[in-house]
Amino acid sequence: MPLRPNMEPAEFLDIFRRRKWLILYSFLLILFGATVYCVLAPELFQSTVKILIIPQAVGEGMVRSTLNVSTRDRLGMIQQDILSRIRLKAVIDEMGLFREKRKGMSEDALVGVMQKRIDMNIDRKNTFNLSFDHENPKVAKDVASRLASFIIEENIKSRGAATQETSKFLASQLEETRIKLEQQEERIKRYKLQFGGELPQQEQANLNRLQRLQEQIKNNSETIARLQDRKVFMEAQVSSIESGIRAGENQNPWEATGSGNQTKPGKLLSELALRRKKLEELNEKYTPIHPAVVQARWEVEQLEARIAKLRREADGGTKGSAAPPSSSQSIPDFETTGWERGELKRLREQISSIDLEIVALKRESANAARTIDETQRRVERLPQREQELISMTRDYDNIKKSYEDILRKKLEANISENLEEKQKGEHFQILEPANLPARPYKPDRLKVLGLALIASLAIGAVGAIGLEMMDPTLRGSRDFKSFFELPILVTLPLIHDDRYRRRIAIRRAAVIGGLVSIMGAYLVFLMVHGEKVRSILQSIGETIGGGN
Repeated sequence: MPLRPNMEPAEFLDIFRRRKWLILYSFLLILFGATVYCVLAPELFQSTVKILIIPQAVGEGMVRSTLNVSTRDRLGMIQQDILSRIRLKAVIDEMGLFREKRKGMSEDALVGVMQKRIDMNIDRKNTFNLSFDHENPKVAKDVASRLASFIIEENIKSRGAATQETSKFLASQLEETRIKLEQQEERIKRYKLQFGGELPQQEQANLNRLQRLQEQIKNNSETIARLQDRKVFMEAQVSSIESGIRAGENQNPWEATGSGNQTKPGKLLSELALRRKKLEELNEKYTPIHPAVVQARWEVEQLEARIAKLRREADGGTKGSAAPPSSSQSIPDFETTGWERGELKRLREQISSIDLEIVALKRESANAARTIDETQRRVERLPQREQELISMTRDYDNIKKSYEDILRKKLEANISENLEEKQKGEHFQILEPANLPARPYKPDRLKVLGLALIASLAIGAVGAIGLEMMDPTLRGSRDFKSFFELPILVTLPLIHDDRYRRRIAIRRAAVIGGLVSIMGAYLVFLMVHGEKVRSILQSIGETIGGGN
């Protein structure tokens, strides 16, 4: 009968009464299945260990740990390590687990079963729980304790290994940076040795040196001028002495000119010295092609040529008029004038000394000029050296800063390593040891039976309404009026003929047979597992009553 939208509760009750056997069968079958599951399902006892996370004993402000992994992440990594195949295989062999299942299961399957029975969860109070399920409560306790010790050992080992690896890595980085720093220092050292005198910090020294050299050249020039004047004066004295020595000779061409006018060599030499000094002054002021320089040079050349001509005439006249000496005639020479000879020798020695000093001063000035040129080139290269040195120094400063930073981190890593070795860092401690479970953790029979009861009633009710909706039979005038807009003239009662009675008998026999079968199954199951069922019921009763 299709359901009407305005059905009353009594009509639903009529549906449940008509489908009572379906509801009863659903209830019995589902409850029987839940009972069988509760009895036959293997019991698993759960043992739990509560572990406390103890923070670092030394303040973070005093010693900072090099471990930057949070506690939750580290626990996740430890959990992955604990649940690894190698670790669980070692636990299975050590504790002798799953001896009955080893014959029919592979190692990977046994490890999979082991993984499903381990549970780790972290709460908000710096603690986490480790649980293990097993058919034997004693084994569950022992395995939970062993896994907890694994976690504590692995935490200590992993933290120590992490700090050691950090320290080793920083040590290698520190050594590499130190080598780079020393190489850069050696490079800067070689650069400074190679380009000594061209470095930026030597700029003022080069300028001071240029100034000193220029002053030195100026002083040398003045000294040379004075020496040359002195030399000219001494040469004039030498000429005067030589003229005096030769005064006793006949016609001295040194004292006569071509026109008959008498000219003294000393006057010509003095004039030549003045002309030379004037020429040097002009050379310092002007270029060699300047008219004044050219004129002064020509005058000097004319005087030098005149003096040379007079000397040649004097030498020639002396040789032409010289007569062979007789025994009674005295020949005037330098030997007859001892004082003049000594004075002449002294003056010539001084002139030679002056010449040597002038040559030395000119050489010194030339060297100073070359040094000035070299120093000026160094000063011109200062900007280039400065840029190159800035680049090298910048690299050196960066490497040095990196070295100091790594050195600081290395010292912190060493302190952190000592902290972990002395177990003053964050570590785990068992807060509640593994308990010996008194009741099985799985299956939760009270929960299973309760859900089975609710499910049986719900399935029975839903099944009854569903079958009623699929049944097209109209069960009264009210149903007819709901679906057809026709007047009802007459209603006929249900005719109980042989066919109807036979169908009712078959249905009754099926219902009775089903009930007998289910009850028989119940009785057989109770006979086989009566003791287990009794203990289960007792445990459920204690759980409901709050007993231990």
